[in-house]
Amino acid sequence: MQQSKLIQILKTLSKKEFKEFQGYVSSEFFNKNQQLVRLLEHLSLYQGSFESPKLDKETFFKKHYPTEKLEEQKFRYLQSDLTKLLEDFIAYTQYSKDAFQRSYFLVEALNQRNQDKYFLQELDAIKEQNDHSPFRDSVYYFNQHKISELSYQFTSEKRNRSFDSSLQEVIDNLEITYLARGFRYYCEMINRRNILSVEYNLSFFDEMVKYLNNALFDFVPAIRIYRLIHKALTEPDNQENYAELLASLEEHSNLFSKMEQRGMYVFAQNYCIKRINKGEPDALQQIFELYQSMVDKELIYEGSYVSQPDFKNIVTTGLRLNEVEWVSGFIEEFRGKLNPEFSENAYTYSMAWVHFTRREYDKALRMLLRVEFNDVYYHLDSKSLLMKVYYEMNEYDAFFSLVDAFKIYLRRNKFISEFQRETYHNFILLLNKLMKVKLRKNSMTLALHEEICSTKPAADLVWLKTKSEELLHASKIKR
Repeated sequence: MQQSKLIQILKTLSKKEFKEFQGYVSSEFFNKNQQLVRLLEHLSLYQGSFESPKLDKETFFKKHYPTEKLEEQKFRYLQSDLTKLLEDFIAYTQYSKDAFQRSYFLVEALNQRNQDKYFLQELDAIKEQNDHSPFRDSVYYFNQHKISELSYQFTSEKRNRSFDSSLQEVIDNLEITYLARGFRYYCEMINRRNILSVEYNLSFFDEMVKYLNNALFDFVPAIRIYRLIHKALTEPDNQENYAELLASLEEHSNLFSKMEQRGMYVFAQNYCIKRINKGEPDALQQIFELYQSMVDKELIYEGSYVSQPDFKNIVTTGLRLNEVEWVSGFIEEFRGKLNPEFSENAYTYSMAWVHFTRREYDKALRMLLRVEFNDVYYHLDSKSLLMKVYYEMNEYDAFFSLVDAFKIYLRRNKFISEFQRETYHNFILLLNKLMKVKLRKNSMTLALHEEICSTKPAADLVWLKTKSEELLHASKIKR
């Protein structure tokens, strides 16, 4: 019984929600079967301890049906019916949170009941309600479309065939909704194609881009921002697109929910990451300023917790810019706001980076060996940092062993995009050459330094250039 759908969903209810569900089941409007009231009352005794072995159907039957023999089929029916009520309750509570949906269904019902006077009153009310929404995202325009559709249906049913502006509004708002929402997913598909080894059929959206590039819909902030995101993703060498995107985000981001704002900033991050991997010198500072803006706007949260990838990336970016004190303060302020499931690993990895930046390589090594690589990007970044630690500590055997293991991982993992694979493969290749110079197996030459400076993409290219310059300078001094 503990693994049943009923119990698994009940476990997600807060104490307040559980009490409300009991009231829901007790109401004859929703439920006329008193046996379900008794079953829920029995289950309420196990709130917070649904895993208890005492929670079983035998105990329930003995208490509520002392003269009857346990009937498996009867209990299954009771459990199934209560589960259905629970699902209805969850749907109802979700519906109750959406004020627009409630108003919309009321207006629609009044129209169906031919209550023209009250229909028109409520239609004006729902228009005003949507106009007062703080957001101007695709949801706002979809709601506008639904309102204009109600208005059109009303005039159509009343056989008013004269010109009706609501018909034009139906089409206009539907078009804006589709473009704003569709362009968002289109950008996500392009972004994933850049990061992961996946392909999508984008032919329809490619045509849509040609339509939107004439800026006819730039009066709609959602469409304008996603158009600029698309240009940034597909024309990474044109920094004017990125500057225009940042300006639009700064001007209009308050028109979107925190979740959508965050998504827009993540797209901007990915533009910077691509430039960083190409070794463009100002890209690291760009993304750090972007992260700081996200921290200030509280856009680094995913639900109730700080995003683990953002936490890691903010730390590594800040430390590459030698912002050690700012990063240390950030780690301490936000480590407790991470999901407890990942917080220890995130903290350990982050402190490994702090120790590495402070040249405390022994401490960094101890930290890194404690990290569990729970996703592809953690694995890639942790391995590359570990290689750098071994390089600085002159741990030659460990270094070359890691090189071999890292190459195998890159070759075998099918979820790594070709761009990412090439980025880390080049990092391994170049650092491997520098380590051989340190071992005096090879000579440090200007040609090797120029190769390192010109190889793109490569992970942490700025650090590689620094190490190359150190070896080049040392070789000239020896001569």
